[in-house]
Amino acid sequence: MQSTMTTNASSSPQPSLDTQAWLNSVRAAWQRTGLRITLPRMRVIETIASYRAPFSAEQLYADLCTHSETPGRATVYRTIEQLHASGWLARIHGPVGEEGYVPCHPGHLHHLVCTRCGAVTSFEGCDLDNLLNRVAAETGFSVEGHLLQLFGRCARCQAN
Repeated sequence: MQSTMTTNASSSPQPSLDTQAWLNSVRAAWQRTGLRITLPRMRVIETIASYRAPFSAEQLYADLCTHSETPGRATVYRTIEQLHASGWLARIHGPVGEEGYVPCHPGHLHHLVCTRCGAVTSFEGCDLDNLLNRVAAETGFSVEGHLLQLFGRCARCQAN
């Protein structure tokens, strides 16, 4: 089985993400917040938008190094952190411990991760209130948030 955190531009697309809309939204958000839109940052987000499966920071940097005018490693890492902190990137945890990122829109999202091709699909909504309340009552833990990822096979991989 291949690792779900290895990115390949030819992997299954993320059906819920319109790449151009994501790029335009990130640029607009950066303009609203006063973050400078530099050529190196644009190269980073354009490369991120081209991925069709979760990617690591090192994978992104390595892919950017194959072109001229490579952004610095610090720019790549800072851009990833800024995008993640503002909700434009989701951190995906693979079934065997690896970690990667996928572009998304800000909000409370959860993810389906294909264990065969690595495709990630976002979905909204979770009806976990009863479970979270029960766990909090049983443990005395004050739940402040949660992360939900489901692993399985996408429709495309099930058909093959």
